[in-house]
Amino acid sequence: MDRKSCLPLILCLIIVMITALLGYIHLKRESVNKLANEMEFAEAAMRDTELSLENYNLADQRAQMDIDNAGKEVKELQDEVGKLTSAKEEKDKEVKACQESMTGLNNEVAVLEKEKSDTDGHFAGEKTKWSEEISRFKQQLQENSPICAHAKISPKDLEKDPTLKDLCPQVQNRTTAVLTH
Repeated sequence: MDRKSCLPLILCLIIVMITALLGYIHLKRESVNKLANEMEFAEAAMRDTELSLENYNLADQRAQMDIDNAGKEVKELQDEVGKLTSAKEEKDKEVKACQESMTGLNNEVAVLEKEKSDTDGHFAGEKTKWSEEISRFKQQLQENSPICAHAKISPKDLEKDPTLKDLCPQVQNRTTAVLTH
């Protein structure tokens, strides 16, 4: 074949090859662009992940600080509760001592009230006896005593001892009757 007749064929082959090469380059470029886009998305996702990790780290640090602060507060509150517990125990001891003292005092009061009741009952009984005795003596004083009837009491005796009038009232009546006669 001749060179001239091969030339269009070569030219066609070259054009087909160039077109194929251009197509191949275009495909590779799209694939590179696609990979570049995927890489950008991956980098963006990585940046988001890094930001999220930083946020989680900050949140973790804050949470740790809150836990530490809460631990300190708990320790302080436990110390305060310990102090209050010891104060409560002391007050409980005082209350128990007061209750024991009060029980003792109540027992003493009960004993004293019983003694008072017994004494009041005894006093009332004695008072009744003495009142009866006094009434009996008053009655005897108002009655004529056989001793006074035989006693010789003169007005001079009555002047010397005025209690004789109380002991023997009939004598006083007799002496006034003797004086008037």
